[in-house]
Amino acid sequence: MISRRLLRLKAMQMIYSFYQKLHGDINQAEKELFESIHKTYELYHYLILLLIDIKDYAYRKLEINKNKFIKSDNIKDYSENFVNNQLIKLLEENYLLQTFLNNYKFNWNIYPDLIPSLYNEIYNSDFYNEYMSIKKTEFKDDKKIVLQILTDIFPYSVDLNQTLEEASIFWNDDLEFVISNIITTLKKFKPEFGSQNKLMPMYRCNDDIEFIKNLFRKTLLRHDEHIQIVDKYLKNWDVERVAQLDIIIIEMAITELYYMEEVPTKVTLNEYIEISKYYSTEKSSLFINGILDKIVQDGKKEGKIVKKGKGLIGEFN
Repeated sequence: MISRRLLRLKAMQMIYSFYQKLHGDINQAEKELFESIHKTYELYHYLILLLIDIKDYAYRKLEINKNKFIKSDNIKDYSENFVNNQLIKLLEENYLLQTFLNNYKFNWNIYPDLIPSLYNEIYNSDFYNEYMSIKKTEFKDDKKIVLQILTDIFPYSVDLNQTLEEASIFWNDDLEFVISNIITTLKKFKPEFGSQNKLMPMYRCNDDIEFIKNLFRKTLLRHDEHIQIVDKYLKNWDVERVAQLDIIIIEMAITELYYMEEVPTKVTLNEYIEISKYYSTEKSSLFINGILDKIVQDGKKEGKIVKKGKGLIGEFN
């Protein structure tokens, strides 16, 4: 589930934090890095749980509406389509989800305003009106509305974003990524699989665990060596005047280029240039691109950048 881009982002954030603490303990920093990765995986499950909790809240609202003396004229106040949503029922029954939630206890009710707020946003949406007006829903209808909630409600909910910021410092930048993975997961759900529908594993493969360990540790341990390399290419610039995040991004790229032979050069360049566009200053991507281009050219000429095996894929001279 956790992509290598997100692994790079997590490492970048933890390296920045490490330097802000004036060079803390690497082992502790690595422990916090893997905690932040696991927190992202937790959020994947907790947002699925949130869908179930919203359905349960809708059920309670439906029961209240049924018992009101003065009835509403709005058909969606009495429709049972959402409370009987077949996809959400599969989530409630899902073995992997329930096992995870039993091991890592979490309850959205500690944020009492969140579920009513999200439900109201869903309730007032055009797609909810359309869905609740269907006389007899099929599985495709039930899946469609859940995906619409994930696409059109969750990412833009101010209350949800604020709640995540309050709940964990590790969730600030994870919402969009996690939602994307939940959507990918739910698109594959089928009624005939019942409780055995698959959820994503935390890592796509075991190689990713070694990748993030090597990237994090080697970037920190070879800091002085990296600074010497960067300084050589900073014409008319003092390395101390360059934004710290830019230096960290360049250092991480150098780690991959010099010491991680399985990672293609082109992949490294593309990834860190893209990261700089979103997380550093406006002109950083051009600056970083220029520095890394020179480092790659000289590194290949000097035989310091050598890629082997899978690393040859996408390589260029």
